[in-house]
Amino acid sequence: MDKLITSVEDKSAGVGPGMAFATELLKYDPELIVGLIPCAKWDTTIQQWQKDLSEDTLYGSCLKRVYAASPMGEIKGILFFQGESDALNPKADPSRRYFPNQWADKFVTLVKDFRQDLGKPELPVVFAQIGTTTFKTKLSNWETVKAQQETVQLPPTEMITTDDLALQDKVHFTTESYLIIGKRFAKKFCKLTQR
Repeated sequence: MDKLITSVEDKSAGVGPGMAFATELLKYDPELIVGLIPCAKWDTTIQQWQKDLSEDTLYGSCLKRVYAASPMGEIKGILFFQGESDALNPKADPSRRYFPNQWADKFVTLVKDFRQDLGKPELPVVFAQIGTTTFKTKLSNWETVKAQQETVQLPPTEMITTDDLALQDKVHFTTESYLIIGKRFAKKFCKLTQR
């Protein structure tokens, strides 16, 4: 008996910078084997990424994926792109905790925790600063989060900017912009790893 296979459109699916990052890395080193371990989760705060080893948390789930992939290769770095939710006006959702004024401290703690738990104290990290928005009333802490991101001082960690890239809505980037972000991630990663 033949099986009928149907597909349902995932309207929440989007493109990210991961493949563009990998493709760009191969331009620097064609012999490189690049594996990506996606752990992104839409609409998360920096607080939700803080260390908690339960597999039901963002941190714990991410570590589980890294450990599962470890037989196939060695983790060489972290790409991080988060901050939009921390820019929300706290009155928008009083049930969540936002820390726009502590974003940098929480990010530094997160990186240090990942490095410790992975046994890699010098693991390179490249993160993206949030770009622009056309939704300033709902995202009243946007500039605060951006300013916090600029203050991060943690070697070997680098930040890329995204202010100059086109948006597809009030916060999210176009596909072309995400491809550029991936290339910027690769350039900074290569700088950190001296490729």
